[in-house]
Amino acid sequence: MHALRLIPLITAALALSACSVAPRYHPPAMALPLQWETHLDSARAQALERWWQHYGSSELDELMARALAHNYSVAAAISRIDQARASLTVARAALFPNLGLTASTSSDHQHRSGADSSSHETRMGVAASYEIDLWGKNRNASTAARARMDAAEFNRRSVELVLQTDVVTTYLQHLALQDRLRLTQRNLEAAQALLELVQVRFDNGAATALDVAQQRTVLLGIQTQIPGLEQSLTETRHALAVLLALPPQALQIKGHTLADLSLPNIAAEQPARLLERRPDLRIAEAGLMAANADIGIARAAWLPSLNLSASAAVGQLFASGTSVVTSLAASLGQTLFNGGRITAQVRLAQATQAELAAQYAQAVLNGLRETEDSLAAISSSRQRLQFAEQTAEQARIAYKLARVRFDAGAIDSLTLLDSQRTQLSSEDARVQAQLQQLSASAGLVKALGGGWAQED
Repeated sequence: MHALRLIPLITAALALSACSVAPRYHPPAMALPLQWETHLDSARAQALERWWQHYGSSELDELMARALAHNYSVAAAISRIDQARASLTVARAALFPNLGLTASTSSDHQHRSGADSSSHETRMGVAASYEIDLWGKNRNASTAARARMDAAEFNRRSVELVLQTDVVTTYLQHLALQDRLRLTQRNLEAAQALLELVQVRFDNGAATALDVAQQRTVLLGIQTQIPGLEQSLTETRHALAVLLALPPQALQIKGHTLADLSLPNIAAEQPARLLERRPDLRIAEAGLMAANADIGIARAAWLPSLNLSASAAVGQLFASGTSVVTSLAASLGQTLFNGGRITAQVRLAQATQAELAAQYAQAVLNGLRETEDSLAAISSSRQRLQFAEQTAEQARIAYKLARVRFDAGAIDSLTLLDSQRTQLSSEDARVQAQLQQLSASAGLVKALGGGWAQED
């Protein structure tokens, strides 16, 4: 009968447990442009899944598979997901009752007026306790933990996207350095041959000592470039090895030249899709959702808490008179004074939410800027490569003509040297323009958020 008195209280508490004092979450409203400032031809656009395969390099595909499987930054990100998942399990556990077993044994011995008496009792029972989630505190804690687990998952995707672009751009840099080194060595051979020719002309009185010194200066200048290129090539290979979780000296690159690669055709979707695609924006919004739930947790501390407990025990297990004891209790608690701690915690949660909302808005703007910059880089790199190829071709023609005229004695060596320098610099600029164009496509993929959205 006493337990029946708790039924109205429990019924009311269960009704209140559907309440939540957290503010209703609304995704931040952002004014997004309807289209991008720079337009690219999307008629033959390629899918973003495994976007690095569009470069047409089986070696790059193998390197990427190794990096995604073994990179330590990715492994750390996966461990953070496991941590967040465990935290979610802890938070959800508060939504369920606690159930436990109890056992006790006691002995009593008394001596009165020369008479001894003793008793022994063994008791076993079960006990349960449960906090009624009156104001949604525990549910908000679960919501916050879930949002943080989502953030950890988006962080893994972000780490993988950064890794993918790093592997691609580092591989491209390595091939470009090989091209530049090979080009420099070829130019060195040409400069050496020209020096020998000028030396012969000098010996025959057809050239001056100044002509010889100038050509030797050109030769030494080319030789000076080679150690720097070789060092950069080694450092780039080491950097790529570390991305693959290999010792720096353990990786050898088979790729030979940038000319063997294809240029991916990447198209940008509408600006609004960035909010769904970019993992950094998903991380920011997940953090905002968690902060929103944290406000509900802080507010719930203002309000009463209700705990239920129940137990049942069987005594005199090994005696003829077995007894059963049961109990059911409810306790209601309310904080009256805590020096402003709860109010400060609510303000802290609200300020944190406001901070994260501002960070989210800034992250969206940064994402828009990065995408616009990447689109502009795609367009400008195409033009730069076209001009660089035309310049290199004209410089080759000019040098050939200058060499013919020099051999005929129509021009002096200074004019020939100037033509030679122009050819060398234009060929190097062409390789760098080719690298810029290929790298720009990787930058656009990164700005768009990669290809993970299609993999969900």
